[in-house]
Amino acid sequence: MGKNKAPEYATTKYDTGGLFGSSTSGKKGTTYTPESWMTSLSNSTTTGLNNAVNNLLSNDYSNDANFQAYQDNLNRLAQQNFDASVLSPLANRGLMRSTGLQAATNAFNDSLIDNTTDLMDNYYNRNTNTLNSLLNTQNALYGYLTGTNTGSQTGSQNVSNYNMQGYQADQALKGQMYQALATAASGLSGGGAKKSA
Repeated sequence: MGKNKAPEYATTKYDTGGLFGSSTSGKKGTTYTPESWMTSLSNSTTTGLNNAVNNLLSNDYSNDANFQAYQDNLNRLAQQNFDASVLSPLANRGLMRSTGLQAATNAFNDSLIDNTTDLMDNYYNRNTNTLNSLLNTQNALYGYLTGTNTGSQTGSQNVSNYNMQGYQADQALKGQMYQALATAASGLSGGGAKKSA
C-alpha cells in the first residue's frame, strides 16, 4: 500500500507573472524574489529616505538647492522692498530722521522675519512631504512582498495538509487491513476444525 513515512512539508512557488515578483515556501522557510523595478525603486527610496531624514535632523539649509534659491530671491526682494517701501517714501517726504526711519525699519524687519519663518516652514514641509512619499512607496513595496509571500506560504500549507491527510488515510487503511488480517488469522488458528465424536 502507500508510504511508510510521513510526507515532508511541501515546497510551492507563488508567481505574480512579472508584476510583483515571486515567492517560494518550503520546510526551510520562504524566499522572496522581487522584480528588477522593485529592487531599483526600493534602493532609490532608501537613499531618498536617508537624505530626507538627514535634512530634517541637520537643519542644513545650505545644502538644499530649493532653500538657497528661495533665500536668494527673498534677499533680492527684501532689498528692493526696503528701498521702495521704506527709504524712498521717507526720503521723498524729508523724514529721514531717526524716529520715522526706526519705525519703518522695524515694520520692514517684522515682515522680513515673517517671510524668513515661512521660508523655513516651507523647507521643513517639503522635507516632510518627501519623507511621507518615500515611506508610502516603501510600504507599498512591503505590501507586495508580504502578499506574495502569503500566497506561497498558503499554497505550501494547503499542499502539505493535503499530503498529510492522504498519508493519515493511508495509515488508517493499513491499520484496518492489519486488524482484519489479525482477526482472520486468529479465527483460523483457534476454532478452525471441529473434532469428531
